[in-house]
Amino acid sequence: MDFMMGLVSVALIAIVLLYVGQQFGLPSIVSYLILGMLAGPYVFGIVTDQKSIETVGEIGIILLLFTIGLEFSFEKLLQSWRIVLIGGLIQLVTTIVAVTAVTYALSVPFTSALVFGFIISLSSTAIVMKILQERREMDTTQGRTLFGILLFQDLAIIPMILILPVFMGSSGPDLGALPLEIIKVVVILALIVILGRFVVPRLLYRVASQRNRELFFITIAGICVIVAWLTNQAGLSYTLGAFVAGLIIGESDYNIDALSHIIPFRDVFASVFFLSIGMLLDIQLLLSEATLVEMIIVIVILIIVIKILTGAFASAALGMPARVSIFTGFALCQVGEFSFVLAKTGLDASFIPERIYQIFIASAIVTMALTPFMMNAAPRFTDLYYRVIPYLPKKDLFAPPDLEYGGTTLKDHIIIAGYGITGKSVARAAEITGIPYMVIEMKPEIIRREKSARRPYFIFGDAVQDEVLEHAGVRDARTLVVAVSDQEAVPRIVHKARRMSPEIYIIARTEHIRHAQYLLDLGADEVVSEEFEAAREIFTRALKKYRLPEPEIAKIVSKLQNWGYSKFTKNGDKPAMGMDTVLLSLRIHVLTVEPGCCADGKAINDLDLKGRFGVAEFGVRRNNAMIATDDSTCLQAGDALLIFSTDQVAEEIRHLFRREENPVS
Repeated sequence: MDFMMGLVSVALIAIVLLYVGQQFGLPSIVSYLILGMLAGPYVFGIVTDQKSIETVGEIGIILLLFTIGLEFSFEKLLQSWRIVLIGGLIQLVTTIVAVTAVTYALSVPFTSALVFGFIISLSSTAIVMKILQERREMDTTQGRTLFGILLFQDLAIIPMILILPVFMGSSGPDLGALPLEIIKVVVILALIVILGRFVVPRLLYRVASQRNRELFFITIAGICVIVAWLTNQAGLSYTLGAFVAGLIIGESDYNIDALSHIIPFRDVFASVFFLSIGMLLDIQLLLSEATLVEMIIVIVILIIVIKILTGAFASAALGMPARVSIFTGFALCQVGEFSFVLAKTGLDASFIPERIYQIFIASAIVTMALTPFMMNAAPRFTDLYYRVIPYLPKKDLFAPPDLEYGGTTLKDHIIIAGYGITGKSVARAAEITGIPYMVIEMKPEIIRREKSARRPYFIFGDAVQDEVLEHAGVRDARTLVVAVSDQEAVPRIVHKARRMSPEIYIIARTEHIRHAQYLLDLGADEVVSEEFEAAREIFTRALKKYRLPEPEIAKIVSKLQNWGYSKFTKNGDKPAMGMDTVLLSLRIHVLTVEPGCCADGKAINDLDLKGRFGVAEFGVRRNNAMIATDDSTCLQAGDALLIFSTDQVAEEIRHLFRREENPVS
């Protein structure tokens, strides 16, 4: 097929699949996998140069890991060493052992079972990281746990490459050349460190000084490619090298600008990667035998169950709460992209037959496609787990069972769920005012750091769990502040707290305005929206650029707060003002007084803007300067009246300031 015709065909199919997927709530990854199956050589044959597609897809994964590195830091990486080493090792080893045991029990030879254990033990960094980025959960507890385990898997690729050829019967590693290889790895890694510490910061400074966007972009992309190549020469993967390159640039002052340049290319190239994975599947071969489909279903179920259990076990071994452990297991339930490389090695070595290889490809792709749904289903399984498994408090991390505060039992205290910046601020304010409080936090390191003889009231646990809230004294508390970073947990905490204590006052923090009404319906008394607070602050600063007097700004912002807080506060049976009204009201309109118009020569009070249109806040700019204004101020031709209103109200008022309009009495 002609190249342009093939490109048009792929684009049309992609548009249809993505649109349909959006209508039914399907993740874009699933649409791209289906697109690859349809456009690949085994169905419509639109794309036959599969090698080129795979190369472009690999660029997408490199860019994906590069952007993750830009948003990460060496400090965060060092803080995650325990997750990387302990969690990653436990997950990898337990998965290999479990897969080997199950396949060996199914009469597969031990060597083959062990090879499949290695192949299936890896999970997809690309899929999990992309979903976490879309959900904005990279910096949550479960996000850091998943990233640490996946990072260990990337590091484990080297020993796997060395070991697997031995089991497959092909030539193993040359032990005589091993010392030379080790020296090469050390030299290359040292070179990367030198580049990151001394060369790259100075280079970026000089490039940025040229103020040439093309030069800056090419430099950023060049650093990514060079470091990825060097890391690959050390025996590691390109993707890990791209992540390291992102870390290096992320430590500089130019990480934000670099991120803005890369993101558009990352999204396009990453979509091609998932398309290339779908092209590997020979659907015709699989559908030719009904037994193959049944076999694939069984294999998929086994892979998902084993990887959920091993992932959850690894997270639990790190001391993570059940909610994080379950989410980790569900997120790691798929087969990784590097597994295809290992499987292809087995195919080329005639160790894995073509038929078995296609069964593996099909099973792996299905697990990848199911990953977004499994991650969305994790909270429901968490609720089921909390209902079935009783809560067992850990005595060394929990507050005393009698909940005494200064010699008296805690009552009318504040419960703070989440001890981030918000939670810490509330706790400090409570300490200053002498109000008793109880903190619920899921990070053990925070508990051990903060809990002391002076502040013993910290509970290690998940506030979603009934028993944790009970242990914190939710029935006797006056206020609950929900400030956890996991946005999916906020509505569940609010709902359970309201059910357990109908009288408690619940203040919930959320990122987006659109979630406010949902939280109020679940039982929150007040919602603090980060999006709204940021909009209010930006709006206030923007008003100052209009040179409005401070009293006028204060009045306008006060009205904005009242409008917004009427939405974010429960008003009994009275329906809250729609958020569309709040958003539409975030506008300043400038109405110029034209000579001979209705408003020319009239006092503002005579126009009755408040009575007729509900406009109570305004300012007047005359000769490019703001003047003191009240209801008796007379407008003159050339004046500019600044009003704070909706677009609709501004249009209704505008005719009073136009000369062609007849005066309105």
